[in-house]
Amino acid sequence: MNIHLCSISFRHELVSFPELLDFAALNGFAGIELWGAHAAAMARRMPMQAARAVLGMRRRGLKVAMISGYVPLLAEPEELYDASAWRQWRDLIALARMFESDKIRIFAGNKSSSQSGEEDWRLAVGRLREMAKLAWKHGIRTVIETHPGTLADNLASTLRLIREVDHPMLGVNLDFLHLWEAGDDIASAYQRLSPWTMHYHCKNVRSRRELGVFSPDNVYAPGGAREGMVPLAEGAVDYEAIFSMLRDKEPLASFSLEWFGSDPYRYLSEEIAWIKAQHGSHAFNPAPSRLGG
Repeated sequence: MNIHLCSISFRHELVSFPELLDFAALNGFAGIELWGAHAAAMARRMPMQAARAVLGMRRRGLKVAMISGYVPLLAEPEELYDASAWRQWRDLIALARMFESDKIRIFAGNKSSSQSGEEDWRLAVGRLREMAKLAWKHGIRTVIETHPGTLADNLASTLRLIREVDHPMLGVNLDFLHLWEAGDDIASAYQRLSPWTMHYHCKNVRSRRELGVFSPDNVYAPGGAREGMVPLAEGAVDYEAIFSMLRDKEPLASFSLEWFGSDPYRYLSEEIAWIKAQHGSHAFNPAPSRLGG
């Protein structure tokens, strides 16, 4: 399996992209899931450094597994959807090409499935189909994340969205915790979504009553609460069973450790060590650890 770190874990740290690459290589990560905001900042302010970093990644066997971005999928036409969202989507495609990534992750709107009407579904389905077509012209897959407050907030709604869009290069970023949060059985959801799943997110929480710690308003705030965010082995979701399932069924699975708490260097190095200790380093595909580039 291929384990990646998320650059968003370092959103409140003073760290450069080359430093993240060094850390990833030394700790046996296969690469990085690059936050769209970080990718855009590098492309805008340090294009030469970004180009050198891509060459360095290639030499070390590292990969940007996915660009994680945002598009106002449900914006009304009178809000100049075509002028804003399509420009953002083309920008994300350009970033994916710059960093040699074959996937872009977005959210399926900003309304939960239970609060969305048929017009919301129609807008989302039509726009996702066109977005997937445009991205695939550049060899890039469009990936929808299972996430609260979106049209993909549970198993049933995610299946509906994928089936109605009906594009072979529209896939799923399966977030195990969020499907558990929705009340879905993880093993069943994994099996039913597996034909479309292109990536996995792994994070954990101490208890169901503390799930609010992952709300966007809290997660992105520098002073937000972090109590309740715990290592994979210590939370309410059984990641030992999940990794056993992935190892047995998908030996080449691509997934990211999504950490929003403090001290990401320590957490991520300890987390990848725990995963390998539990399941054997032979079951994973780390990048070579040599530095340089």
